[in-house]
Amino acid sequence: MTETLLERFGRRLRVGMIGGGIGSYIGETHAIALRADGLWDLVAGAFSRNPETNAATGRSWLVPPERTYADHRALIAGESTREDRVDAVIVATRPSSHAEIACDLLAAGFHVICEKPLTDTAADAQVVEAAVSGSGRRLLLTHCYSGYPMVRQAREMVARGDLGRITLVESRFASGMYATTTPPGAWRVDGTEGGVTALIADLGTHALHLAELVTGRRITSVDADLARVDPAHAAFDNAYLTLGFEGGARGRCWSTSQAAGATHGLAITVYGDKGSLAWDHEAAETLWWRADGAPDRLLTKAGPGATGAALAASRFTAGHPDGYALAFANLYRDFAYALLAEALGEDPAPYLADLPDVADGVRTLTVVEAAVASDATGRTVTVDT
Repeated sequence: MTETLLERFGRRLRVGMIGGGIGSYIGETHAIALRADGLWDLVAGAFSRNPETNAATGRSWLVPPERTYADHRALIAGESTREDRVDAVIVATRPSSHAEIACDLLAAGFHVICEKPLTDTAADAQVVEAAVSGSGRRLLLTHCYSGYPMVRQAREMVARGDLGRITLVESRFASGMYATTTPPGAWRVDGTEGGVTALIADLGTHALHLAELVTGRRITSVDADLARVDPAHAAFDNAYLTLGFEGGARGRCWSTSQAAGATHGLAITVYGDKGSLAWDHEAAETLWWRADGAPDRLLTKAGPGATGAALAASRFTAGHPDGYALAFANLYRDFAYALLAEALGEDPAPYLADLPDVADGVRTLTVVEAAVASDATGRTVTVDT
């Protein structure tokens, strides 16, 4: 039997985390995902600005006290001198802090695993992109829905031409998180983080990223209608975007926190001149394939008709759900294999092919800012991609 990359490398990859302390949903999500395949060990972190929460989080994850740092600068200083230093660091803080932390980590020689949105402005995202380019390190942007088998199936079917010429794209992230009440500290809409685009950047970038990922086409123009459905919100809480894509396809993207009763609300449909594909996160194990002139087909994860990319992302056989955590874990697995391959002098490209990176972060934020300009002027804005 051929040795695995991990066997040849001789150890698990070591990772630290900035943010994500006790009480953080996203921190717990990362902790679960990175452990799923036994490729990573969480050995260091600066988990919270609150010293008690920071220490308690370190203890709960069995991180030694000497590797539980006060902030990201202390982590860099402490880990840089260790023979067993971390290979990568997760940035799970608020978007406004991502640029500084990511750039400091890259300059110190660490790979970065960054929560989305990449930053809270396109200009800062471009600074991070330049830092990645100049560092020789890699950045994984955790647009986690790209790890679902049926999302990867849809992307592969589009790429091989099953839909023919792509004509229309519909994506949405219609959440009801603030539709009936806005709790204190709701930074996505209260204006304390990310300005007027905080909510759109947080939810909308998922829908925008899916649209580009599945179609394989970049967004080239945007015509936006942005609103504050709840007049008490400082940030826009509803966005209707009409999009132009490379190759002439037209699209619409809806993101909101005001869809009362919505459980999650993420979905995408792609139409071509030969048929369409539709995926809904609330039925994530399936993909509707509607070919022109043929009966509708409900494709199932790891079932008949599964593509290579979908099978590689499927952990269990058809009928046994993988779920959100393992979709997230697919990103960690692929990124680990890329880093291991590169360290062993092999080509990491096959493992990076399905992963969101710094360029995705720059593009989605560029579209968000184009949407603001369009809404302000009432005109269609060309997106510089």
